[in-house]
Amino acid sequence: MSTPSEAVERRLYNALWWAKVQSAGPLEVPRDTPAVALLTRAASPDGSTVWLVPALPSGAGHTVLDELGTPPVAVEQPNETARVLSICVACCWTDRSGPAWPGSAGTLAQVRSVYAGMRGRPEQPSDLTLIIGSLRRLHATHWLLWNEKAGEVRLGPRVITWTAADQATLRDLCRHLPDPPPAVLTTTPAPDAESDSLPTEPESPEAADD
Repeated sequence: MSTPSEAVERRLYNALWWAKVQSAGPLEVPRDTPAVALLTRAASPDGSTVWLVPALPSGAGHTVLDELGTPPVAVEQPNETARVLSICVACCWTDRSGPAWPGSAGTLAQVRSVYAGMRGRPEQPSDLTLIIGSLRRLHATHWLLWNEKAGEVRLGPRVITWTAADQATLRDLCRHLPDPPPAVLTTTPAPDAESDSLPTEPESPEAADD
């Protein structure tokens, strides 16, 4: 059993990390960072770091999401942004028999190809502007990890919070999207990381101190 001073230290530790998450959103930290109450951990694609992501309460509304530092997808160009996110899921979640995280790296060329296929027409000059804008918004909200210089994209740490029902819906969505062309990467693919995901039980920070 922990001493009162140890319990206080843990509460302060949890509060510090929650303040950081509320300020910056999901955080990428060293792998040996101790667990934080109510923050889900998942290894980065190369396994060198872990992401800390708030465990969202069931049915959380916009106010709660904002308070937890995990605002929903940006409202600017919502249809285009949602369309590009679904395309990136199809391009990056290549093994849909398993979880979406961490997935595989996709490319801008793949996204552009599937986007044109969804619209049922040849690619238009304005498409690239819309796609890049959506990728930037999704990167800023941690739904995607977008490397603009390399033209490569991965699923972001917020997909860690997708439930089994969410992933089943997305699998069905991917089946209805055009198949992306093979990815031609300019960077070396990261090796599969060992799973470092911790369960996110609805415990309170106080309970975690016992």
